[in-house]
Amino acid sequence: MNSKFNLAEVNFFADFSHKSLADEIGRIRLFSNKIIDTRSPNGVQKDFTDFIILDNMYQKALSSDDIDVFILFSGDGHFSSATSFLKNFYRKQVVVYAVNGCFSKQLKETATVSYILPTEQDISESHYAYIFDYLKTSSNPTYNDAITAAVKKSKGGAAKQQIAKAMKTLSENNIISERTITGAKGKKQKMLFVDWEKAENFLPKN
Repeated sequence: MNSKFNLAEVNFFADFSHKSLADEIGRIRLFSNKIIDTRSPNGVQKDFTDFIILDNMYQKALSSDDIDVFILFSGDGHFSSATSFLKNFYRKQVVVYAVNGCFSKQLKETATVSYILPTEQDISESHYAYIFDYLKTSSNPTYNDAITAAVKKSKGGAAKQQIAKAMKTLSENNIISERTITGAKGKKQKMLFVDWEKAENFLPKN
């Protein structure tokens, strides 16, 4: 975000009464102290998160003329009206990021710009990382074992065909190469070799 915008404020909204989310607070504080707990009052079993986000969006638009861009991380169609309002009445840009498969068509069409996460680059980089993890730890890396290990490492996040495609890309870019070597007993076998300097360009940039 910092590479594209001058971030004035970053807000995180969630019902942190859920333990899985409560554990994230420490990580969130590395980026922002603007943490809004949306848990329902008096134990009411209704999620008010959307309403609270919308209220904050409208208040911010009314009180901050100097803000030109609103960035929303949600694919929920409930935000399409607010997005349209910010664009048409306040002349704001609204950038929306949403998870693949959870992006309302109406919200996507209403946004000034929209992005689907993870991006194709994110997905490819994760596949390369699974492959490199295997190559770093195996003393006798082979093509088939690399694919098997990478698929297992992904824990269902990558199919065999996707890993094979990533392997092909690495091979075409001369990152990995398959060579036939002769073992101690004269047995020949194919092994993978890695150009680790070039491999750095295919790993996620943290």
